[in-house]
Amino acid sequence: MTAKSVSAWSVKQTGTPDVLEKGTIELAEPQSGEVIIRVCAAGFNPIDTKIRAGLAPILNDAGVLGCDVSGEVIAVGEGVAHLAVGDSVYGCAGGVKGNGGALASEMVCNADLLAKAPTAITLAQAAAIPLVAITAFEALKRLAPETDEKLLVMGASGGVGQWATRLAKEAGISVYGTAGSTERVKQLKQQGVNASLHADVAELSETGFEKVLDTFGGDSLQKALEMAAPYAKVATINARNTYDLTQAHAKSLTLHAVFMLLPLLTGKGRETHGEFLAELSQKIDAGLIQVPEAEEKRMSDVADIHRAYESGELKNKVVMIADFEE
Repeated sequence: MTAKSVSAWSVKQTGTPDVLEKGTIELAEPQSGEVIIRVCAAGFNPIDTKIRAGLAPILNDAGVLGCDVSGEVIAVGEGVAHLAVGDSVYGCAGGVKGNGGALASEMVCNADLLAKAPTAITLAQAAAIPLVAITAFEALKRLAPETDEKLLVMGASGGVGQWATRLAKEAGISVYGTAGSTERVKQLKQQGVNASLHADVAELSETGFEKVLDTFGGDSLQKALEMAAPYAKVATINARNTYDLTQAHAKSLTLHAVFMLLPLLTGKGRETHGEFLAELSQKIDAGLIQVPEAEEKRMSDVADIHRAYESGELKNKVVMIADFEE
């Protein structure tokens, strides 16, 4: 099987942002069910820093980070029917064991993880969508809120929270949400969300909520259990902690832990991600769902982006434009 060298930012050993190095990696021809894309942009996600630091031991063999990607298909393996050379695509398609990474000029991807990108936004902006939107989708699928139920999103102004709110409202669900500042509470209210500060969440309902999504973990998940009504369902995207489950027992709650990268690591359920992104593209292009704008930086700024996030200075969603040719 022929391989070629492509440019990439990689991690030879885990550690501080200084371990990110520009170099080359070997890229094989696409196997059955795979495509190669020319990378336009990679979306930054906090999990990237955890993998780089060794806190999440799921770094791929090439050491290339980057889960979210957008780009153009330049080669197609056998058995791929929904994508063709020249298609603009996006997806959460790598950055972990068994997969390539988006911090490269080209990337081999499992085609099931990709979909044609929305045309109503730029291809670069599409790279900011997959991980957070799919996480919200997976959580809502577990919670299965009905139109006559109230959904509470703890952290509705965050990355996953914004998408959970948009997807739920598009489906006709009554959404309540919390945020960490009065400015963000105001923004949520302008979007039609019944909102409050995290500390004041009890003011949103005296009887509790049938469905609750926690997007933080820790104290936020503990508060989510308190705000859940008897027999309610609670979902969290961060269950890594020790919790007091007294409320869960007393109210007979159902608790769901959502880890959206599992299909990439196990191979099971990948097609669901691509199918969701294809549907999402249609809704975005139809104007049914508005996409939050991401800040565009260069891929060569990746180490500084990691530093900014870890020091608490990164306030906006970031996409990194591939700049290897400069």
